[in-house]
Amino acid sequence: MTIKETGLLRKNNVTVGAVLALLLGLLAPPAMGQDELTIQQQYDAAFLEMYQDIGDLDKTFHFAELAIATGDLEGAIAALERMLIIDPDLPQVRMQLGTLYFQLRSYAMALTYLNAVLAHTEVPADIKQDAQALVTQIDALTSPHRFSGTVVGGVRYQTNSNGGPMTNEIRLFGGSAILDDKYTHQPDWDISVAGQFSYIYDFETEPSKVLETRVSVYSSKQDEQSQVDTTLAEIQFGPTVGLTPQPGQALDIRPYVLANDMTLGKTFYIGLNGGTFTGLGGGLDLNYKTSTTSAWSLGGRYVERDYDNVAEAGLEGPRTRLFAGKTFGLSSMTIGTVNLNAFNEDTDETSSAYWEYGVQGTIQHILGTPFSFTPQPWTASVTIGFYDKSYDEANPGVDASTVRKDDTLRTSANLVIPLNFNISLLATAGYTDVRSNLPNYTNENWFSSISMMGQF
Repeated sequence: MTIKETGLLRKNNVTVGAVLALLLGLLAPPAMGQDELTIQQQYDAAFLEMYQDIGDLDKTFHFAELAIATGDLEGAIAALERMLIIDPDLPQVRMQLGTLYFQLRSYAMALTYLNAVLAHTEVPADIKQDAQALVTQIDALTSPHRFSGTVVGGVRYQTNSNGGPMTNEIRLFGGSAILDDKYTHQPDWDISVAGQFSYIYDFETEPSKVLETRVSVYSSKQDEQSQVDTTLAEIQFGPTVGLTPQPGQALDIRPYVLANDMTLGKTFYIGLNGGTFTGLGGGLDLNYKTSTTSAWSLGGRYVERDYDNVAEAGLEGPRTRLFAGKTFGLSSMTIGTVNLNAFNEDTDETSSAYWEYGVQGTIQHILGTPFSFTPQPWTASVTIGFYDKSYDEANPGVDASTVRKDDTLRTSANLVIPLNFNISLLATAGYTDVRSNLPNYTNENWFSSISMMGQF
């Protein structure tokens, strides 16, 4: 590929395709089907070719493409800036530099190049539109008042929507009992909508200090199993202090207070407590980013939960969650995450109190753009988690001689298909398997869903 072929030779040869090619290269390899080793080898070869012929713009641009594909955004910037030294009249190179600096959150440098694109008299209108869109985003990101949000809505099918046992034969007051079929595992469809919204006020200090309000809402409605219709809302409020221990690293410290409310279908049956609760508490999140692809997370939260229904008063008490996680790059296109969790539900009724410990791993891979109508690469991920739950005491209403213990496997696979830069299609499938020493709580569930996600 030559510069002329990509539309980068001169202002008279500017094309939209070249812009899109390099923008997509931010997240995708130059060609689908190439393994990571091949891309790295191409990157190394292109580097040598560029320095053997430093004045060849085609070779320099080719190296910039491969540098982006391997995640070396700084190397791509150096190459593209070298092109401008050789030929300053390359407005699309300035567009790419503005985009790359935006990706690196160097907004002042990004604006320098983007404003140069906007001032150029012979840049096509659609390219100027893209540049203006980035400028608008930078203005919003650098404003002391910042709003953002994500909304997801979709439909889901589950083979065990009510979390019911897999058998009619259960334990009741220490003996055997037969459970009515309608209380065992029931398949069902549901529709749901979830939203997460954030408002940040930036004090514009160094180190960084912001005040953030987060609002999360979720609601699902079953087709038949209305007893598990769910509505949940939570608000978090607190400061975030950003530190830079070393160049290229970032440490965010976020203490917060929270309030939440949950409404579940009011029907009560064995194995599920319905009703409404409210919670008040707080938490602390620590996030330490050591590189562009590596980060640590650590934190916890404490919530005191109160139930509106007197019959569920025994479920009141504190909930404590502790977590630690590690995110790391497996390749230029693949990221892995491992999380450790501990959750304690300390209820007034000790037979409902428990500790749960879990480990969860996720692998996320950028697939590329198999179809021209998707402006960004598709992303696939697979998650698997194992959880061990042990209750404090036996429940005499079930079996006074057996303290409940559950082992849970949770798996899921997700595919994210961007339809434009703000809207994506999400496809999810998964499986949950709960093995308990009491038949009342042994269950499994297969599920799949299709959703639309909008971001602003």
